[in-house]
Amino acid sequence: MLRKVLLMAIVALLGMTALMPHGAAAQEGETPYAWTETQTNIRTGPGTNYEVITTLGIGVQLVIEGRNADGSWILLRGEGGLRGWGRTRLFRLSGNFQLRALPVSTEILNRAEVAGAAPPDNVRPPNVSGTAPLNASLVPQITPAVRAAMRAVVAKGRAMGNNPRVFSKVGDCMTDHPQFLNPFAWGQYNLREYAYLQETIDYFNVKPREDVGSSWDANSVAANNGFNSSAVRESQWANPALCQPNERPLACEYRLNKPAVAVIMFGIADVLVMTPQQFYRFMRNIIDDTLAAGVVPLLSTFPENPSVPQLSRQVNQMVLALAREKNLPVMNFADAVKNLPNGGLESDGIHLSLPPGLATDFSPENLQYGMTVRNLLVLQSLDVIRRQILN
Repeated sequence: MLRKVLLMAIVALLGMTALMPHGAAAQEGETPYAWTETQTNIRTGPGTNYEVITTLGIGVQLVIEGRNADGSWILLRGEGGLRGWGRTRLFRLSGNFQLRALPVSTEILNRAEVAGAAPPDNVRPPNVSGTAPLNASLVPQITPAVRAAMRAVVAKGRAMGNNPRVFSKVGDCMTDHPQFLNPFAWGQYNLREYAYLQETIDYFNVKPREDVGSSWDANSVAANNGFNSSAVRESQWANPALCQPNERPLACEYRLNKPAVAVIMFGIADVLVMTPQQFYRFMRNIIDDTLAAGVVPLLSTFPENPSVPQLSRQVNQMVLALAREKNLPVMNFADAVKNLPNGGLESDGIHLSLPPGLATDFSPENLQYGMTVRNLLVLQSLDVIRRQILN
């Protein structure tokens, strides 16, 4: 279960709560404050195209100096002389002032002159386009190089005690959802023309550990609403009831369930709060941790966020580039849903669309919804991995 502070971060990130701009008038002389409610980039200007000065964790208090013209970004001041711009909706604002009463600022900061700026990020993403097509098959293509590399990982995992009939889920709100894969464990599904996939449902329908039903409905500690590619490796977000002190959620999940495969997807929230360089570095870290644990990473592109389509395409290209570099299986979920209504997303542009009934009933009508398509594509991908890598 998520802790209260993480739940607050999720609500702020998805824009599901008011931002406090319509509060009571400010008391004379009172300082307006803002608190970070998710991992947040502080930038040199009011936009994602401006350079990142530093990245703050959750719960950091800052003073609000001003805002941009429409109030979507606020100019902030923190300890040690730190100054910079933050996206308004990622903060909790003190409720006793009106945002529109703040002075409008057009200041653009020089990163080199800002106290508290993080060292420049030396990790650079591949030279990929934000507009080029993804050029990847929907279901993983297991080339000889991928097969050899991943069978070596499986052999390593077996020596470490991993179970070849167990997989883990790693991701954000699209993964931490009761309609994602869970109904396969409950017998609530209809494969229709995909009956051949029953073997794979049966194959993974074993207990990872005594108190868990199967991989299909296991409550992964590495998949939570509000997670991004950074948070899954931050010990503060680990479940204290299951994880060891200072243990990261990803490491905790692999220790608890000893999987052979990890279904990994991030991106829909990441593109709102981090740079491409950060995403690339965080995903590399996730992949490296997964391989070190003897677990096969099943990567996935994500449905491209309509508010930042070019950045989403660039980040998806990075996912494919990482898969090519490390010979990993990857499914192209982004292309699978791009022609669905609203690109397979709800109207908020964040959550997968859901059919009226089960998202594990693969009828033509249900396959017009993002969650149903993801369930089918993951099941097909696991089937390919089972046949060509695990067996």
